[in-house]
Amino acid sequence: MDKSSANFSALPIDSSNFITARLPIVPLASLPVPLVARPDSLRPPYPPVRRWALLALAGPTLSYRTIGPAPATTGYPDFAHLERPAAGLGAQVQIRRVLSGRWALAVGVGYQEYATRLALQLADSGGARIRQRDTYRLLTLPVQLSYALGAPRGRLAKALLLGAEAGWYQGGRSTEGSDYGGHQRTYTATDSLYAAKTLALTLGLDLRYRLGRPDSRWQWLVQPTARYVLTPFVQTNTAFSPRQPFSLGLFMGFSWDIR
Repeated sequence: MDKSSANFSALPIDSSNFITARLPIVPLASLPVPLVARPDSLRPPYPPVRRWALLALAGPTLSYRTIGPAPATTGYPDFAHLERPAAGLGAQVQIRRVLSGRWALAVGVGYQEYATRLALQLADSGGARIRQRDTYRLLTLPVQLSYALGAPRGRLAKALLLGAEAGWYQGGRSTEGSDYGGHQRTYTATDSLYAAKTLALTLGLDLRYRLGRPDSRWQWLVQPTARYVLTPFVQTNTAFSPRQPFSLGLFMGFSWDIR
């Protein structure tokens, strides 16, 4: 070792000239958590999944009929081929169950009125004009299967309806069977002139709009629906023209989610 190195190492060290830095001890729990992107953090709030709902609907219909040839001998004039469409009425109460996927099933009880109108000018009565409305009232048992047309857009949901309705004739008024076009006859459910039981096919749309908050149980319903009676509507042993009623209806109402 040379002389300069020996002199440097022999110098006294004054520890008071050093500054001691004391860093605070930070616990791990207080450290900031790194941000993690969640895929569902920006999704809008959807209502909770409820599979059961109660529906109440009613609305006007425009009804008509397909009709076959008049019988050869009836004993009274045939005015059935002069009928025109007329306004009717329908109503239903249903319970609905959401199935797997986009499918849902609804069953219930309802009332359906088919109607036609008749306008005549009788030559043998001084040209008197007669306007009548023939009606056919049925108690129905609707069964509807719906298929959702895509995911709901906000509060609005759309679905396709396909179903069938068993019907029980409850009576009505008709020009058929009267002596001339100025009179109507009243038919009851026990009369054998019209079929006691019928089956109709239904096809339509189911439009739903959720009311209130996103988790509300209430929905406003609009169901434009077509109905056609498939089975014979008139008894084959009568002198009436064979007819098959059909209608286009606009049912509106409410749906309430049960659970």
